[in-house]
Amino acid sequence: MDNLKKLQNNKINYLHYDLGLSLINNVTDYSQYLIFSGSFNPIHEGHLELLKCGIDLSGKKPIFEISFKNVDKPDLLFEEISKRIKQFKIISELLVTNEATFLGKSILFKGADFLIGGDTLIRLFDNKYYNSEMHNKKIIDQFIYLKNSGTKFVVGGRTIDNKFVNVDNVFIPDQIKDMFTGIPREVFESNMASNKIRSQIKKD
Repeated sequence: MDNLKKLQNNKINYLHYDLGLSLINNVTDYSQYLIFSGSFNPIHEGHLELLKCGIDLSGKKPIFEISFKNVDKPDLLFEEISKRIKQFKIISELLVTNEATFLGKSILFKGADFLIGGDTLIRLFDNKYYNSEMHNKKIIDQFIYLKNSGTKFVVGGRTIDNKFVNVDNVFIPDQIKDMFTGIPREVFESNMASNKIRSQIKKD
């Protein structure tokens, strides 16, 4: 727990847990990993199905990532993130960070692939999720830097407000289009959301 507190207070950059939730300190190269970032409140079958499809497409080693910070929501409390970490025991290796954006995560885990849904793809190029100094050209320049570092994104389509959202219908600048690979719709399509599952659990 001391290490988790250090991470929360920005004393360290990230924590890497193995399947038994023991800390790993000897991984320095994340280029062979497929990182699946999210809040996972809770983790559900849709996440696991998307991860399986991402592994099949990328051929990389899977790992989940959760963060104290989120671009859309308040920071997670120490007790809450401790609770969510426990979900991953025997399911997957896990990274815990303080990085709210994929630019930050990509710089931290240089060369890794990232697994995202269609909703996250939309947010990647939305100015409101960056600080005031970031504008469209600067955001694209950052992604070009990540592209040159080997970063790629594997995207699972998602139905949002009755519209299927994937790499084919979200604007991606030409300079970085080859960073994004879509999972075919016939292979994966998500209609699941953690908030719907939480609501169902409360009803039950």
